[in-house]
Amino acid sequence: MNGLPDGVARAGWGPERRTIQLSLRPGDWLQSALMADQGQAGQWEAVEGFWLTRPWQRSETCPAVSRDPLSGEAGAPDVQTAGIAAVFGSDASRIGQRNGRAYVHTIRPSDDEEALVRPSAGYRSRVEGRVAAFPNGRAVRCRASGPDRRPVCVMAVTLDRFAFTTAEGAVLSEWRPG
Repeated sequence: MNGLPDGVARAGWGPERRTIQLSLRPGDWLQSALMADQGQAGQWEAVEGFWLTRPWQRSETCPAVSRDPLSGEAGAPDVQTAGIAAVFGSDASRIGQRNGRAYVHTIRPSDDEEALVRPSAGYRSRVEGRVAAFPNGRAVRCRASGPDRRPVCVMAVTLDRFAFTTAEGAVLSEWRPG
């Protein structure tokens, strides 16, 4: 859980391993390099970011960590390269803004359980919304720090719903603006 940037979901044990804490604090991307250019300073009041972990993966399950056959070690994780930017206009309602607050859900054992067991398939965070546009009219913006670096790309959305779910899709908790 430690070392993850804002905008990445986390799951960890609560006190004395009696609960499981799910959380995601959206990143404040308003002043980021991806948002700060192209004369849009006054257009948005807030831009809250969510990173997509493993955007290249087609499976719903987490892959097993394998060692690099050339070095004999497990590879270092790549930096985040794809995200969703929930944009809030300066003239829009502030109801859906998180303003630095995390989405948090605590899983407690049911009455017939003595202890919780973390499911092997894990949990999911679900971000739903409508595609929005950046000031240039495009929905996706990419930026690379150099010609030999992978670009970081984000899609602008109007956020309609955030939820934590089980791997099977059962909703644990959800938030909707308004």
